[in-house]
Amino acid sequence: MKIQLPNNQYIIYEKDILDILIAFNSGNYEWVLDFFETLNPIDNFDDQKTYTFEQVLANAGIVSCQ
Repeated sequence: MKIQLPNNQYIIYEKDILDILIAFNSGNYEWVLDFFETLNPIDNFDDQKTYTFEQVLANAGIVSCQ
């Protein structure tokens, strides 16, 4: 089941991605959820090199089982 989310842009740094992966690998799923719940959308973000969250996960080698 795929949930449609708003098309907002957020800034997530490399350290954030590492923290997410570490928390996920250690089973700290509540921290991961809290991280995403506290993100604030960025308004008027110029079109620099950006990635979707799916692209970030794929680049990290995380794929969904369907």
